[in-house]
Amino acid sequence: MSGMVSFVRNRLSSAGQESGMALVTVLGLGAFLMILMFTATGFAVQQVQQVRGDQNWNSAFAAAQAGVDDYIAHLNADGTYWRYGNPSSSYSAGSTLSLPTGANANPAFSGWTAMPGSGSIGYFRYDVDNSLFTTQGILKLRSSGKVGSKIRTVEVQVRRRGFIDYLYFTDYDTKDPAAYETVVGDSYTPTVAETKCHKHSYEGRVDKINGVSTGCTSIRFIGSGGVTDVINGPMHSNDSFYTCGSPKFQGSTSTSWTGNAGVRYIKDTSCSGSPIFSTAGDPHYASLLTMPPSNSAIRNEVDPTKTNPVGCLYTGPTSIVLNSTGTMNVQSPWTKNGGAAYCGVGNNLSLPANGVIYVQNVPAVADAYTNSTPTTACKNSGAGNPLGYPQTNDMGTFACKNGDVFIEGTLKGQLSIAAENNVIVTWHLDYAGGSSGTDLLGLMANNYVEVYHPVQCTSYSGAECTNGSNLTPTGKSTTFTNTRINAAILSVNHSFRVENYRWGSSLGTLNITGAIAQRYRGIVGSGSSGFAKNYVYDSRLRYASPPKFLDPVQSAYQPSLWSESAPAYTS
Repeated sequence: MSGMVSFVRNRLSSAGQESGMALVTVLGLGAFLMILMFTATGFAVQQVQQVRGDQNWNSAFAAAQAGVDDYIAHLNADGTYWRYGNPSSSYSAGSTLSLPTGANANPAFSGWTAMPGSGSIGYFRYDVDNSLFTTQGILKLRSSGKVGSKIRTVEVQVRRRGFIDYLYFTDYDTKDPAAYETVVGDSYTPTVAETKCHKHSYEGRVDKINGVSTGCTSIRFIGSGGVTDVINGPMHSNDSFYTCGSPKFQGSTSTSWTGNAGVRYIKDTSCSGSPIFSTAGDPHYASLLTMPPSNSAIRNEVDPTKTNPVGCLYTGPTSIVLNSTGTMNVQSPWTKNGGAAYCGVGNNLSLPANGVIYVQNVPAVADAYTNSTPTTACKNSGAGNPLGYPQTNDMGTFACKNGDVFIEGTLKGQLSIAAENNVIVTWHLDYAGGSSGTDLLGLMANNYVEVYHPVQCTSYSGAECTNGSNLTPTGKSTTFTNTRINAAILSVNHSFRVENYRWGSSLGTLNITGAIAQRYRGIVGSGSSGFAKNYVYDSRLRYASPPKFLDPVQSAYQPSLWSESAPAYTS
């Protein structure tokens, strides 16, 4: 009996132990599941928070972009809006700004402003730096966007769409009406050409192309006969432009012609091959860029009665040699020695403080800056100028009293040179700091910007020269060949061209690094005479400009350089 009792007791004890172990197991498993559930819940919450944070981060960038768009919209609606901003902002140090008031008040200059359409979730604010606007036409904008606790900031340079956005810009892709000469068999006289050719092709101009024997002289981009034009940068024409063979367009190419059957260029059918565009769909449409009527706005920058007299005003034919030391040598026989806008003549002169030089025609009545007679005599009773142009045996002509500037040398600094008449490049134009430095040169002529090319006529047909030979420029040891020009070039009313391009032997390659803008297509070579072209865009012109370089009339402002920076605000 006692044995049975022991057996039962042992079994009950064993059962209790097993039951306790099972209970512990169940409780442990439950605790584990609870921990797992809480962990999963926490992870899910964390993921939601992270997703929301990522969304806010991306949305804050979009809000900053909306701030840029908002400021540019104000600027395009009011051309004086560059004067406005928060003068107390540290970003605006060095600027001259005031807050707009009344109906023009803009809360984005002083605090967070709700982003339109965001339901007051997204906000932006912005700060302005206009310290470079009056010299380079550049505004710096810092725009910040906020969504939730996330803030992001972008910095943008804002400027008008301008001529220097393009390596090559032309208003009319045809020969300059002033260049027509009946003695060489042109269809029109200059007077007739001004009537018939001073219009875009799509406005009814008749061009000599595809077998048409009369009409306006069409100038084509060539890619045949061993000559290939290469445009190494962005190009725009207000006109429909012409091609022959397979010229190469290595940058964005646009035209203000809406096109014919989707094609926005005209191919000369007498040439085999087709143009090569680096960007699919080019040429694309872009709106007109309108030339200003003159460069008189530059004249104002050296007028002591209208602005701080820190520019240089010269009168009549003026020679400027740029020195790599950051100085210049100047000859200007008609310029009076004195006057508030006078910078002096002689060697090793300082560049003007505002970087602007203007060369005016000799006025009919001598002003405060003009000699009544030049310090050296004009050549050939007014058929040449007091600087010695044209040189001996040169068939070119240069008037005694024209505001012509003759320019060459190596620039150290930033400078714009404008002429009431012509700008003539007499030798290479280089930058002391090369293409990666900060040197920038602008050349702006009311009439022509041209490359000096003296020629002696060697045979005639009646009064017309039929053949000629290149001359060595006075003071040089060789002819002016394989020319280098580093500059932004603007011919307001005529063309960029080569003097006497139809005569003489080949001049090699015309190497332009910068930008060319002209009213009409200029000619730089004909047959075996003149230059082949090598034009390369100076990419620095996307975000920098020579001082006071002219903009198109009524062109829109647009961002030109965009980067993200550290958040400008913490809340």
